[in-house]
Amino acid sequence: MPDPVPIADWLQRGTSDAREVAHRYDEWAQSYDQDLASWSYQAPTAVAQIVVTRQPDAASVLDVGCGTGLVGRALRARGFAGRILGLDLSRASLELARRCGAYDSLAPADLQQPLGLENGGVDAVVCVGVMTYLPDVEAVWRELARVVRPGGLVVVTQREDLWHTRACRAVVDRLQSEGVWTPLEIAGPAPYLPKGYGGTPEVGCYYLTALVG
Repeated sequence: MPDPVPIADWLQRGTSDAREVAHRYDEWAQSYDQDLASWSYQAPTAVAQIVVTRQPDAASVLDVGCGTGLVGRALRARGFAGRILGLDLSRASLELARRCGAYDSLAPADLQQPLGLENGGVDAVVCVGVMTYLPDVEAVWRELARVVRPGGLVVVTQREDLWHTRACRAVVDRLQSEGVWTPLEIAGPAPYLPKGYGGTPEVGCYYLTALVG
C-alpha cells in the first residue's frame, strides 16, 4: 500500500480506514517514540497521572489503542502495580509494546468493532491519541464504558478540532443522562502536541475523565 502523503499531513487529516491506519502505524512504529518525544507529546503522562490520582486502588487498566506502550510505561513510572492490558490495530506497534515490559497482555484489535471483553472486566480504561480515527464517538465511548466495572474510570483524549466537529460534549451529556457514566472533568483545550506534527501549528486536545455508572 503506497504512502500518499507525509506522516505529518496524514496525521492532521486523519482517516477511519482501519487498513490504512494499521499500515501507517506499522511503517512508523520504529521511529514513533522518538518522533513523539521531539514533538513534546503530552497526553500519555497526563492520562497516566489522572488514572493514578483518580483511581489509586485500580487493579487493572485497559489501554485501548496502546501503540508502542507510552501510556503503559507512564503508568509504571508513576508506581502503578496492577495489570495493564493493551489493544491496538498495529502489530508492529504491539511488538514494541511487548518489548517495553509494561503490559501483562497485548492483543490486536480493530477499535471500530466491539472490544471482545466481558462487561465490567477492568477497573479503568484509557484511550489516548486514538479518537481521531474513530468517527463514531458515541459507539466507542459506550463500548469503553461497557468494559469498565461500576465506579471504574474512563479517560479519553480527543483532538480540539474534532471535539467540536464531532459534537463530543453532546455525547458526554447524553451518556450521563442515560446513567452510563458521570463526568468528573473535561479539561481543555489543553496541551497535546505543543510543536504540532513535526512543524505544523500547535495541536490541543480535550481530556475527558468519567466514572462509569
